[in-house]
Amino acid sequence: MGRGALLLLLTLALATAAAAALPPSPSTPNPPHDDDLAALQSSFAFLGPKPRPPYPVKWADDDDASPAHDLHVDPGMLFLRKSLFPGAILPEGTKFTTNAASQSFLSRAAAEAIPFGSNHLDAILSTFRIPRGSTVADQVAATLRTCEEPSPPPEPHVCATSRQAEAAFAANALGVTSEPRAVVAVVHGEEDVTIRYAVGPNGVARIGKEVVACHPMPYPYMVHYCHRPAASVEVLRVELTRTDAGGGGATVVAMCHGDTASWDGRYFRMLNATRGEEICHFMPRGYVLWLPAA
Repeated sequence: MGRGALLLLLTLALATAAAAALPPSPSTPNPPHDDDLAALQSSFAFLGPKPRPPYPVKWADDDDASPAHDLHVDPGMLFLRKSLFPGAILPEGTKFTTNAASQSFLSRAAAEAIPFGSNHLDAILSTFRIPRGSTVADQVAATLRTCEEPSPPPEPHVCATSRQAEAAFAANALGVTSEPRAVVAVVHGEEDVTIRYAVGPNGVARIGKEVVACHPMPYPYMVHYCHRPAASVEVLRVELTRTDAGGGGATVVAMCHGDTASWDGRYFRMLNATRGEEICHFMPRGYVLWLPAA
């Protein structure tokens, strides 16, 4: 299992309008004032109080070394492919809106004007008035280290700091000359933990197999970790309806992994599954899947 796919699965534990374009970006990266530090810190909350490793420490050869309960995943985000069918009811507490959904990219010019790298950590913390030694500073450092990891062949990755850089990487990784299409989760109406979702009639449709997945990293402005999975994947569009009388629902995207034989055993224990079964995960709002243009 590639690092990118595992990083993606782990960040799902923390869990836009329907359009191919990502949200508009501010033109300048205004550093926060001292009284805005709490707001800045809250922008990191979606990845929890401590940076998470980009891949599980335990592998298949020490499968029984740790219990399933020490691998937390938000309700409904991780599931077996065979459990996704019309009429299936998602677990209580399933939500597709995360703190990451409120972030937006800087313009490419603004992003490229800001140093980005571990060797610039002190300057980055100073620019955004992040106290050295704080939890937020640790998360920024962890993001930079993850972004600087060499790409394990054949799974290229990049940390994109602008929409243009993300689209360019996706096109190159997919081997296409035109800009690929971005697919995101769209929630129709308000969302809270009391809502229960069900898969609608004819609600599961395959939309591709060649994909670049991008997900947010904890940083003072939007940074997406993007990678092209090396192993077999299937991308599904899933139409969800509410089980109550409130109306609305969601149009979401799931990525299913067919080759799971080498995955951390905790995933199978969590799902009461057999090693090698096809495992899927939803992509919450704020995450992006890039597919070749239709």
